This record gives sequence, C-alpha cells and structure tokens, in this order.
Amino acid sequence: MSSLISSTQRARIIPVFLAMVVLAATVALKLGVGPSHAAVSSTMHAVVHQNNDIGLTFDDGSTVGSQDRVTPTIPAGTYVIRVTDDASEHNFHLVGPGVDMATSVGDSATLTWTVTFQAGGAYRFVCDTHTDFMFGLFQASAAAGGSSGSSSGGSSGGSTSGGSSGGSSGGSTSGGSSSSSGTAKPQTALLRGTLAGTIKSDGKLKLAFQGKAVSKLKSGRYKITVVDKTPTRSFVVQQNKSSAITVSGISFVGTHSVIVNFKVGLWTFYASPGKKSKSSFSVVA
Repeated sequence: MSSLISSTQRARIIPVFLAMVVLAATVALKLGVGPSHAAVSSTMHAVVHQNNDIGLTFDDGSTVGSQDRVTPTIPAGTYVIRVTDDASEHNFHLVGPGVDMATSVGDSATLTWTVTFQAGGAYRFVCDTHTDFMFGLFQASAAAGGSSGSSSGGSSGGSTSGGSSGGSSGGSTSGGSSSSSGTAKPQTALLRGTLAGTIKSDGKLKLAFQGKAVSKLKSGRYKITVVDKTPTRSFVVQQNKSSAITVSGISFVGTHSVIVNFKVGLWTFYASPGKKSKSSFSVVA
C-alpha cells in the first residue's frame, strides 16, 4: 500500500515539476536572460583572421559571445584580453559601457588589453567593416568574476597559462606591424584625428580633414566617418599595391566609421564598383 501511495505521489509531482521547469525557461527567454556561467579564466583571447573569423574566448577555448537572440552572460569584473589581428581587411572592436578598444583596419597587431566589464552592461565585439556578420554579443552579470591583476596570464604581457584559442603570445609582435603590452588605452586616445567622407547618390566622393580636402596626411591612425547616400556603391580607401579597405559597403546607407592606419605612401579613395570618382593623396612621415 505504501509503495502504491509513493508511486501515486511521484506521478503527481513529476508533471508539476516539469511544468515549473518549462515556465522558468519561458520567463527567462522573454526577459532575454542568456546562459550564464562563471568566468573560466580572468584572461580572454580575441582573434580576427583574414578568412572572416572573429571571436572572443576564455583560456580553455569556451566562447564569450554569440550571435544568438538571447545573449550569453559572464561575471562582471576586470579581464586581460590578448588580441591577435592578422587580417588586412578586418579589425577587432570591443565596445560597451566603459569599454571602447579597437585594432586598425589594414594593420595587423598582437596586443594586450585590460578591460573592466560593468555589472549589467551589454557588450559587443565586431569587425567595423563587416558589421552584418562578423560580431558577437554578451552581457556582464551583477556578480564580479574577473580579477584585477592576478590573472594567470598577467597584465604585463607575459605568457598565458592554459591553452589560447587565438594563439597570441602575451604582447609580443607576431608578424604584425604593431604591438603593445600592459594596460592598453582606448584606441580613440591614439588617433591623429577624424577624416570626414561623403558618398553621394550619384557616386561622387569627398574626403576632408579639419574642413579641408585631403591632399597630404601625416602617417598614423585616423577614424574615417563616411556619410553614405547611395545603396549601389561603396566608399573605399586603398594604399598603392595594398589591399582595399571598404569603409562603407555597397548596400549600406547612413553613417559608418572605421579606424584605418595610414602608412607612408600614395593612397586613393574611390566609389566601388568601377572605381568611380577616384582621387589620390599622399601620406608622409
């Protein structure tokens, strides 16, 4: 008799339990609460490659962000991020509350950043020239997770303990043209200025710096902000004998910005396809 009662009770309890699980999952989905996990490590690895691959992972290779409608959540706190950018047409840009770090389009680099993700903040890593498909999203929870300086990889650009999915070696240059170690400053602090570009509906282009048409420019990193008024052409800049850098894509209409490292030499900007409205300027040391 007791076994019969026990079986009956279980038969009643199980459906109720399952209903509660379904209800909790439904509420979480509606609230936009993504999967949450403890920080695997206080070190992260950011990569962007020429094959359109972009990612941010912990030491063990587990992903930090995703493109899902419900974004994953990591503990808030301070993390060391080792960046490997070996792509000439892409960059890695990490942005969110209190964070705005970026590598340059057209420039490869191995860097070390120290960032603090604020509790409740929404963050995004993205390639500025391919925002429609090269990106990842994540959130920082209210619980602090990353350490402020006792990470396994350290913030001084030393070696990382544990495997690195990005393959970067703390702060040393790996075939890139620039390197950094220790705490990185926001990329905007390293810019020489902003170039203002326009591509009109007829495909004609303008590029100015400090209100004047660009004819000569000092080498260095600049932000290019383009007002794109045509859905049929893109705004492109290119150094002689180097890969072209698309600032604003063909189908895009609106305002778009990228950071470009202008190296010494002859540069052109034009509307693509067809290289319409082509103009040249020189970059000097």
